[in-house]
Amino acid sequence: MLPRALAWIATLAGLVLIVVLVTGGFRIELGPVRLSAHGLVQPLVLMAVAAAALAWHGAARARDALTGIADAVTRGAPAAAVLSAAAVAGVGMVFGTYAASSADPSAYVSHSALIDRGQLSIDEPLARAVEWHEATWTFTPLGYRPGQTPGTIVPGYPLGLPLVMAAARRLAGEVGPFLVGPVLAALAVLATYALAARFATPRAGAIAAVLLASSPIVHFQMVQPMSDVPAMAWWALAMACASRRTLASAIGAGVLAAAAVLTRPNLAPLAAVVIAIAAGWPRTGESPVDLRRLIACVAGIAPGALLLVWLQRQLYGSPLQSGYGDISEFFALSNIWPNVGDYSRRILVGEGPALALAVAALATLAAGRHRMAESTRVLGRLAAATAAVLFVIYLPYGVFPDWSSFRFLMPALPVAFAALGAVSSTAIDRLSAPARGPVLLAVLTLLVCVNVTQAARQSAYSLRDYEARYRTMGRHLAASLPADAVIITAQESGSAHYYAGRPVLRWDLLAVDLETAIARVRTLGRHPVLVVEDWEKPALRERFPGPTAGLDWAPRAEAGQTTRVGVWDPADRGTNVVTEQLP
Repeated sequence: MLPRALAWIATLAGLVLIVVLVTGGFRIELGPVRLSAHGLVQPLVLMAVAAAALAWHGAARARDALTGIADAVTRGAPAAAVLSAAAVAGVGMVFGTYAASSADPSAYVSHSALIDRGQLSIDEPLARAVEWHEATWTFTPLGYRPGQTPGTIVPGYPLGLPLVMAAARRLAGEVGPFLVGPVLAALAVLATYALAARFATPRAGAIAAVLLASSPIVHFQMVQPMSDVPAMAWWALAMACASRRTLASAIGAGVLAAAAVLTRPNLAPLAAVVIAIAAGWPRTGESPVDLRRLIACVAGIAPGALLLVWLQRQLYGSPLQSGYGDISEFFALSNIWPNVGDYSRRILVGEGPALALAVAALATLAAGRHRMAESTRVLGRLAAATAAVLFVIYLPYGVFPDWSSFRFLMPALPVAFAALGAVSSTAIDRLSAPARGPVLLAVLTLLVCVNVTQAARQSAYSLRDYEARYRTMGRHLAASLPADAVIITAQESGSAHYYAGRPVLRWDLLAVDLETAIARVRTLGRHPVLVVEDWEKPALRERFPGPTAGLDWAPRAEAGQTTRVGVWDPADRGTNVVTEQLP
């Protein structure tokens, strides 16, 4: 047992060395247990001493001990997948923003509150009391749109995620909607493991699970209450369920695909991939296509599709109309080539370590002139089909400059990582038995460290502090504003409406002068206040040259660190106001 212990000590010390080299060190506190490492000397010395002691026991015992690591890794593949799922859920919960911020997060969270109250629309009588053009639009927060009746406001985003958030709200209270992303990220990791393990090996599944659990874009998106991680999770779960290829699993896959379509309706073509998997594609050996499973999968999808049609008809007047309105202007053939370049760069930035692993694994197989395993080909075809559907949908779509638009391709990550896990596992077997375990652990440790560093560089773990101003200001408005207040705002409209429960008036959509709008609000017996972020001030002044838009008096309160947001009461102009600095 001593040689085995020495082999593990040397390997673990090497892993710590990798972590310190890439990240600069770590500190972990679990109750009374504290682990930390910041220097290179201690792990390097420990690794060298353990390796020397292992060598002293002889080459045969050293080989057996190192081979035992590979065996342990193979046996522990399911546990590694569960640990990866727990880790990604923990990261999401610890670093979650817990803020109904900007447009998408505030919309999904507030839509869930609306559903929890048994509503699908909001009535805003002020929109019927004013005379200016597109009055209902001006009283519509971000993430909503005017309903079919003047003065009504309806959700502008698909209701699949808010339905799940509403259930989570019932279970966990106000924090419930913010736990949906991390929990579904964990389920996506388990589904990725299941896909790779079912078509290839458990070890391939463990590799795939680690790849997804450490993906920078997954970390960036799951800390926010948005639909990207849930959509990815539903598709991954649907494909994993369909791959069991039983009648019951085909129905379950259809239900999961329906949840994915309700979450992101434009990805409905991916249902064809799920149906094909349930029916027996990609075919392995002589297995026939099963029409019963195909029909069962379609039957599972049908209720969700009907619900989507009903919701769109109720909210927007037509089963073919979405809350985004006419999106045809966002699609153009001229967008394809710029998006090819942009997405290529985003994949290199976001998944560079995974690409490097793919190149290394394929090079190892090519060097040994080994043929690709059939299981790897199957997963490769699944990944190619999923990616092809996504590229057909998104390459003609609008060109977005920010790195986070890589999120559109996230539904392809689970099956792509499953295929990569299969290739990597096969390549590992081409190494000598004693090297397999330590090399695999070292490669995965390096990959996770680089991914986490990249996620930190993209602000995944600091987004919580940046977005906190929405929650802080929203709760301040709820506690300090009179019941008759009207909040004049733009960027903060979604969060202010959700937290404060007061009407919002969008200055960015006003067709009349700001002074005219404020005067009209006052004649209706309402109390106007302005909530403006610092970067919005120039646009506000340019749009409305009057005195109020200048905000030349002290705000009642301010919040935020990098970006500041303040609340100004026009009645305070010309008076001495002490600004409250919100934490």
